[in-house]
Parts: sequence; C-alpha cells; structure tokens
Amino acid sequence: MTGLVFLTIAVICALISRILLFIAAIRISAGWAIGVFFPFGPMLFRLSYPDEARSSLMFRIGTLGFVFLYFLVGPAALITPTYKTNRQPKPPRQGYASEFVNRFISGSNKTAKTDTRSLSERRAANERELERLGKWSEALRRQKRDLLRSDIEANRAYNIDLQEYEAALAAATTEKQALANASAAK
Repeated sequence: MTGLVFLTIAVICALISRILLFIAAIRISAGWAIGVFFPFGPMLFRLSYPDEARSSLMFRIGTLGFVFLYFLVGPAALITPTYKTNRQPKPPRQGYASEFVNRFISGSNKTAKTDTRSLSERRAANERELERLGKWSEALRRQKRDLLRSDIEANRAYNIDLQEYEAALAAATTEKQALANASAAK
C-alpha cells in the first residue's frame, strides 16, 4: 500500500514539474510551449534555458526520489513465487511415449509398490474401505440436500468432496475387482 502512495506522489510531482516547465516555456515562445510536450522537448528546453527551467527542479528531484521509494517498497512486496501458489498436480501425459515422459518428469524410475498382505487381509481392508465410503456417501447426500444454489463456496467445497469420494470409490472398486479375479484364479 505504501508503494502505491509513493507512486501517486511521484506522478503528482511529475505533473507539477511539467506544468512549471510549460509555464516557463510559454514565457520564451509558443514554439517552446508546444515543444515541451514532444519527446526530448523538456530535455532540450532545460539545456537551452537552464535558468528558466530551474523552477521545476525540486519537483523533478522529488519525482525521482518517490519513484525510487516505490521500487524499494512497492511491487516486490506484492509478488509471490508461483511455486507456492500453484500446488495442484498436473495430470499425467497421454500419447506417444507417455510412460517415458511421465517417468522423466516425475524424476523416478520406480515401479509400483507390490502389496505384501495376504488375500484375506486385503479383502478385510477393502471391506472396511467400502464401509467408510458408504458413510461418506451418506454424508455427501445430506450435504447436497442442505445446499443452496446461491451458496457458491459451499457448492465448490461439495464438488471437491464429491470428486475425492468418486476417486476413492473408483480405487476401492478396482481393488475389489482385483481381489475377485485373484480368488477366481486360485
């Protein structure tokens, strides 16, 4: 906030300086008055008539000082690194050589971890997970029932919870299917 105050004061000083330079240029001639508004016009006027341009000197120095203060405290205080704000994982790439590219990007050549639990332990864990997901589903139904269409934040939170639930349900269902295939193969 203080940076914006310094920037505002710098703009005001620059305007006052330009107005004082314009007034001094009018005293010399109409050509100089118009020339002050062109690029390099103020510099040429100050070089040609240094005594006339002296009235705007303090405001020019003030402009430089406040611009310096703006850069000292202003924009750098508001900039945040993007790696802290963007925490969502990127979806895996699909297409030509996608497995190689995904492994290269993630930086690991590790294969998936194998489950060392017995088939009965895995079945029990899957049943517990499905029970937990059933309770979660019921809680989501109650939450959906109580939602108002106008409550945007609550709807957004519900949609995030629903996506997490659906991902967990898909993983549990896939595990249950794998367990059924494993027991049928025995």
